[in-house]
Amino acid sequence: MASLYGAVAMTRKLSFMADLSQEDTVLIATVVSELGTNILKYAGTGEICVSRTLDEGHDAIQVVAKDQGSGIRDVNQAMADHFSTSGTLGMGLPAVHRIMTTMSIESSAEQGTRVVASKWLNGEKPTVSNLPKPDDHSVESDWIREVYDIGDCVRPMQGERESGDISLIHVHPSGLLLGLIDVSGHGPQAHTLACRMQQAALKLGCSRAAVILESLHQEFRGTLGAAVGLATLERKTHKLEFAGVGNINILVMGRERWRGVCRDGIVGERMNSVFLQTVQLHPGDLVVMASDGVSESTIQRNSSLYAEKMSAHALSESVIREAGKALDDASCLILRCLR
Repeated sequence: MASLYGAVAMTRKLSFMADLSQEDTVLIATVVSELGTNILKYAGTGEICVSRTLDEGHDAIQVVAKDQGSGIRDVNQAMADHFSTSGTLGMGLPAVHRIMTTMSIESSAEQGTRVVASKWLNGEKPTVSNLPKPDDHSVESDWIREVYDIGDCVRPMQGERESGDISLIHVHPSGLLLGLIDVSGHGPQAHTLACRMQQAALKLGCSRAAVILESLHQEFRGTLGAAVGLATLERKTHKLEFAGVGNINILVMGRERWRGVCRDGIVGERMNSVFLQTVQLHPGDLVVMASDGVSESTIQRNSSLYAEKMSAHALSESVIREAGKALDDASCLILRCLR
């Protein structure tokens, strides 16, 4: 396992990746980690090669993982979320498929398994499931822009370039999944884990908050762990359901004032039963979710932070600017119910 950690660390330092964004660098390292973990788990030994290449005419980072194991009996089944032959949640291959732009798998009992995955660097495929862009005319984007304004802001602590906090925004036909993940610690290691936890949560984007929290807890046992707050929102009823573990704050301001409660604990280390809470949203209501890198007293008492004419994204930046703690990663996610 130590050699895998070394491979992941080396991936981030490859000279041909120097011009990549921090997010892309972390995601490529995550792919190396996921594929390497699969090799160790199912074949024992193998090799991973990372290169810069052209994939279908696009500038890309390509990751090739090969082993001489017994092969994958059913590739299609292995690509399904949570399928596993070893009792784990089976996030590896589906997570790689989600991160990368193209992916192919060749596997047989005689020759082992070869996975080739490429990530285009020109933005052809989004690296995270976020809100649709304005020119996206999918069913999801049509209704989301009419009903909610959503924005987020994440900032690393002073002296760091990467944050252990990360936001989660997933739109699906029946509603929304919103969340914040605050990994214990700071810097690149915390950021890498935050990205991995985000991708795992996105795979369960249509599930209830309690299911996602429990899945994250089981999948990431033995890691740094994290505080996680998740809210699901039903499209037709505007009913928000929240569950959290650790220091994630959520506040609803508007027709009524409501504050959610997180259970004590750390996802991946210790977690008690999940406490589900629900609140009905109304037009004009504002939902503010923040990590403990944001002063709780400031977000609750300083109503001037939430100017009605500002977009949700501008509001989240305002909260981080005015209430973010310099010596901690800080994140804020805001939703305004339009109608």
